[in-house]
Amino acid sequence: MPRLLALLLALACLPWTSARASSPPRIELKDGWYYLDGRRWLINALGYESGARPGETPYGTATRDLGQVARDLARIKAAGFNGIRTWSQMSEAELKVVQASGLKMVFGIWLKPDEDFSDAAVVARDLALIQRVVAYTRKYDCVITYLIMNEPMPEHLRKVGAGATRDLWRKAIELIHRLHPGVPVTISGNTAITEWLDMNLFDVYGRNAYDYKDGANFTVGFAQAQRAITEALGGSRPVLLTEFGRSVSRRGGGLYGGNTLQEQAEALVRNTRDLLDAGVTGLCPFYYADGWWKAGEPGIHNDEAEEWFGLLGFASLADEEGLPRPAWHAIRQYNQALVTSPKNQTFYRNEVPIEAFCQPSVRRLRVIHEDRVILELTPDRHGHAEGRVSFAGQPLLDRELVLEARDGRGRVLKVETLMVLTGPEPLQWPTLELATPVTNLEGVRNLPVTFRVRQQGPFTLGSELRVAYAFHKGWDRAEARVHPLAPGRSEQTIPDECTLPDGCPMVAIYAGVDLRFGRFVRTLGAQRFLYPGTWADPIRIGGGTP
Repeated sequence: MPRLLALLLALACLPWTSARASSPPRIELKDGWYYLDGRRWLINALGYESGARPGETPYGTATRDLGQVARDLARIKAAGFNGIRTWSQMSEAELKVVQASGLKMVFGIWLKPDEDFSDAAVVARDLALIQRVVAYTRKYDCVITYLIMNEPMPEHLRKVGAGATRDLWRKAIELIHRLHPGVPVTISGNTAITEWLDMNLFDVYGRNAYDYKDGANFTVGFAQAQRAITEALGGSRPVLLTEFGRSVSRRGGGLYGGNTLQEQAEALVRNTRDLLDAGVTGLCPFYYADGWWKAGEPGIHNDEAEEWFGLLGFASLADEEGLPRPAWHAIRQYNQALVTSPKNQTFYRNEVPIEAFCQPSVRRLRVIHEDRVILELTPDRHGHAEGRVSFAGQPLLDRELVLEARDGRGRVLKVETLMVLTGPEPLQWPTLELATPVTNLEGVRNLPVTFRVRQQGPFTLGSELRVAYAFHKGWDRAEARVHPLAPGRSEQTIPDECTLPDGCPMVAIYAGVDLRFGRFVRTLGAQRFLYPGTWADPIRIGGGTP
């Protein structure tokens, strides 16, 4: 038995007081970041479920192969992740193994998202579950966030009542805060269905997000869509992306399944970059290994998208270890240095902040511009590197910055390029406005909308306005369309109209247009959320929740 595995298993069998650190990390949330023990912490936690090997169902049994869990966690840590994200609650025995591994944990407590939150019996059962689970999780400082629900659907929230939903969440948050003080609580929404939800009800902005070319992604792109959601919420809390990735099932459409192994690898790296550009400070790729159980037949690897998101795949029912896919190797290399600044699509006033979270193998971080090294940084003992690059006295210019991560022998471990815009003065940006006379969808069948684009500043506008209408009926795709823009005009008004389907709980309207300066490209966006009546007021952005 390998020495590391033997040590992890030995620690797992000790009482929690032996496995626990001498003092728990003080968790602070400030400036949109997690701080652990006083230092800024970028969460990079891989989605993981134990008991999910071929032939197993993670929710079907409480018994687990702790040796397998320990091996999985060692593998995850070696790939550069600093934590795991789960959906349902781990047992205390498993939690001891996580504690011993040194990984942090975004800990899922499975409050069912499709139950009647107005039913007192449901609320009592949910709170009792939290009470039982937190009775042991509070002993372990590896737990740095609780996720209490995953992807509640808008139609269901309308049916059971937004007020009742809010009250359940509040009771759950208050209970966890009382039982495990100082640990944040959130849910995982999904940007395709709950981008309108006021996540200021929670300690952290938690959400799943996929880059399918739909809705806001179609109009402004994945990075800008995420940035816009955070801005709409006020941007005061850390943003924790609790799922993102691609399925490599053969069957699929619209990027949900049907991807090649190479497409999965490229998308995972590109998504990570997009999310860092959007200002996300917590990342949870989806996910560690294929879930054969998801289509209801754990002994068969069905050709369903949900069963093929894994960064590890299994050759057969007898395969217990799995084999890393190209996406695993790609993200392992990308994890060498996660650059949180600078950000693509961003303007800096002639001083560009540099920040990266590096693996121990990275000893130097070099910033290169126009074939010259303009800054060299040495990460601290925690792998954090920070500095600034000045372009004082220089005019407005698009700049392609190259960041190299090198080891102690000078070998390049990772190279990344970022495109920014720098200049001496604040910029005047073109504007995109979205207007509709409708404020209440009750009785409305046809929704008129007007878009106004104004050209100003040193930018060139793109040739099209992209528009999407998302009706939030289940997982239905948004209705998308493109309007051509006349070149050279300083102001353009584009009228539009959409027909609302019966029973939609709301509509989200998105619009986007590209603008360019040299090689620098940024997408300008606008969005609006409309509802029938006041049903969503207790939980929607701007709803005036008491």
